[in-house]
Amino acid sequence: MALYAHPGHDHRDHLVAAEKNPSTEGASETPDENAVTGSGDLRFRYRSDLSELPEEIAKGIKKAHGGFAKTPDGDIYFGLEGTGLVRLSADLKTKTLVSDSDDMKGGALHNTTYVKKDGDLLILPDPARGRVYAVTLEGKTVATIGRPAVNDYYKNADNAYRPTDADLATDNVLYICDGYSPGKYVLTADLEGEKFFDRYYGGPVEGNGRQEGKYSTNHGVTFDPNDATLLIADRERQWIQRMTLTGDFVEGFDTAGGDVCDIDFVDWNGERLMVAGCLKSGAPSQPGAEPGFVAILRDGKVVSTLKPKVDLGIEEFQHIHNAAGVVVDGKLYVLCYGWNPGCFAVLEHIVE
Repeated sequence: MALYAHPGHDHRDHLVAAEKNPSTEGASETPDENAVTGSGDLRFRYRSDLSELPEEIAKGIKKAHGGFAKTPDGDIYFGLEGTGLVRLSADLKTKTLVSDSDDMKGGALHNTTYVKKDGDLLILPDPARGRVYAVTLEGKTVATIGRPAVNDYYKNADNAYRPTDADLATDNVLYICDGYSPGKYVLTADLEGEKFFDRYYGGPVEGNGRQEGKYSTNHGVTFDPNDATLLIADRERQWIQRMTLTGDFVEGFDTAGGDVCDIDFVDWNGERLMVAGCLKSGAPSQPGAEPGFVAILRDGKVVSTLKPKVDLGIEEFQHIHNAAGVVVDGKLYVLCYGWNPGCFAVLEHIVE
């Protein structure tokens, strides 16, 4: 039975049906489950059973841009353009379409972040509509932040505003990356007041090299509570910039040739790993260019590279837009999905 979303329906009622009637759409038909990807003590295999999606989600996976937001109870959320807000259960077995409201379905949701503020909230930018939404875990919109007017660039209505990611820091400020516009700024906003602060930093990088505090595409932003800094994925320059909240450059992390979209932290086996989804490796015409991959960093260095298309034979993984590390019953998994042609996969750590 295929499950389709209709306005007003509570999709929690369909949890069992979604589990029993998965679709292979959005996952490769012939991946090699005996194949292994990665290196050293961070090698993984494909889990087809955990990668299955119900049809109402699978049919839209081609447009996956929605990040992975991990909640304290273990559930994971992401926004799916043209489909809505999706929840993965903590055991990774159940996938549910939580909301297909116009805010969640009608635009182009891009990255999803969990924040603890007046309850549990999700932050979802929409670069197509030029908005950032705050919603409950049920997908109800509680705040909408529109277009900024903090400098001459944004005061000119002809200039685009296309936010790609946002995160809330301990200073109670929402930091928003305007990654898909020529502006390339990191903006600051008041979530409760649904307005922007005057403070911003960043802007476009000049030339072809890396430039501290400037961005090719400031595609993702992740707040690091360990030192109250922001990690900003500078996609085409293939590195992650650690910035203070006031916009000072601290350090950079190379992503081994990957066009990094965003990063996620996962605590596992007594250490903290950084998981970085990389859209691809260079332009197709460049020597050595490869399809998308997931880089795992330990102490700021790439120590394992997961290649779902090259190593595991999952042809749909031409572009990896987001990845996240999760621990279930002590075992490490990496979640990733590919944008265009579209795929979702759960990779399981191999215990030697």
